[in-house]
Amino acid sequence: MTVDNKQPQATGLNRRQFLQTGAVAATGAVALSSMPRPRMAGAETASKPNIVIILTDQQNIDTISAHQRYFTHEAHGCRWLSTPNLDRLAERGMSFLESHVANPVCSPSRGTFFTGRMSIETSVTTNNVGIDRDVPNMGQWFEQNSDYARVYCGKWHAGGQWNYPTISGNRKIPGFTTLPAGARGTGDIADYQVSGAVEAFVRNYDDSDPFLIVAGLMNPHDICYWTPGLGGKALVPDWDVFELGDDLPPLPPNFDYDFDEPREQRVRSFNEWNWRNYTYEYYRMVEKVDADVGRILDAVESRDDDTLVIFTSDHGEGLGRHMRVQKWHPYDESVKVPLIISCPGRVVENVVDTSHLVNGVDIMSTVCAYAGIPAPPHARGSNLKPLLEGDDPEYWTDNVYAEIQQTGRMIRTNKYKYVKFYEFSGDSEKPFVMADDTHTQFEPGQGHLYKEHPVKLLFDMEADPWETQNLADDARFADVIAAHEQILREQYEARLIPGVNYNRN
Repeated sequence: MTVDNKQPQATGLNRRQFLQTGAVAATGAVALSSMPRPRMAGAETASKPNIVIILTDQQNIDTISAHQRYFTHEAHGCRWLSTPNLDRLAERGMSFLESHVANPVCSPSRGTFFTGRMSIETSVTTNNVGIDRDVPNMGQWFEQNSDYARVYCGKWHAGGQWNYPTISGNRKIPGFTTLPAGARGTGDIADYQVSGAVEAFVRNYDDSDPFLIVAGLMNPHDICYWTPGLGGKALVPDWDVFELGDDLPPLPPNFDYDFDEPREQRVRSFNEWNWRNYTYEYYRMVEKVDADVGRILDAVESRDDDTLVIFTSDHGEGLGRHMRVQKWHPYDESVKVPLIISCPGRVVENVVDTSHLVNGVDIMSTVCAYAGIPAPPHARGSNLKPLLEGDDPEYWTDNVYAEIQQTGRMIRTNKYKYVKFYEFSGDSEKPFVMADDTHTQFEPGQGHLYKEHPVKLLFDMEADPWETQNLADDARFADVIAAHEQILREQYEARLIPGVNYNRN
């Protein structure tokens, strides 16, 4: 199905005016549930497309202005920004609005993207840890099984205590050639270099073999420099930094809530002006990274060939939702991220999938399918190719699994989200606490032996999408919790293979 989905631009409008125009935006997009969809002409071609993966850092799922139809609350990000380049990618491909990460932290999430394995299996359960040496990353797998040229440029952060790869030595990513970008640090500096280098590569690549290139962009991660720990602007009391007053984005509807949590991480040092200016600045960082995405898309379009483009992010941003900043949280502001995939003649165009649950681990299986190679052994993800090409699979997974802060576990089904935490030992090497108070690494099938935090979370995601009412202590939902516990134990904890051969250097 193809429909016109042109979006209004914010140029020349103040934020309040742009908000008002958003009410009529994006009315033409197509939402898909389980309905059959037309197969794309040419989808059966045997040729292998080039593959471009664009990965941002800390971008919320509601930050694509083309999706205003689906994110209708005044506090949703798409109503306060303009992303013309991501909008055109969405127009030429398929967007997933039930897109989750397998772990909402930089290094763990990236480890799952590039292996198809859960973070407990890659050993990357915290930041600054390298992928288990026995688990092949995407570059290594393609090197062993395909004729693709494999190139990486930008933030990696899944190799140890470093972010950007070097062209050789211990900080080169195995299986990838490094396309150097000289900057280190903030997205303001690094992303222009990364997008420019990737643009040049894509425009000029003329080898007969197909290519796989990853653009690791940093923004909107720069919002971290507003936080108290880094001495940011938000520490200044009662300061409207941008002097926009009521034209600033409002506080979200889940800013205040009344339930206990397994881990209390609310930021109570911000006042309302801090939060609203923080949010405004975050949206400007999204717009900056959109410009970098645009340079890469221009290069892809200049080739006029089969190039599969995958755009996503490693996790979301708290943004005052549940009174939080940054990531680490089991709430949707952390675990849901944009996912847009396009490929001319292969992927349906201007389609928004609102129902199929997808996970970051699906990316590995999907790129393998398009490359015509098998997914690696024990890959946990689903192949999105049938959905992308308009098929309606007879079966699709009815749940998503994520790991949170080493000992947290999340099961999201179509209606509910269930979250539990095991007691944390304080030791990252042996984080779980046994009944006899000894500490251990995770062992398959042994979840019932670990001490659990007494506070659990259960949300009805249909009735309460902002996650404001915890139903876990309501006896009427005991069977729901038991069903989600069964999914956790049988589909995941009994099957996962913990990594042990990791790198922390």
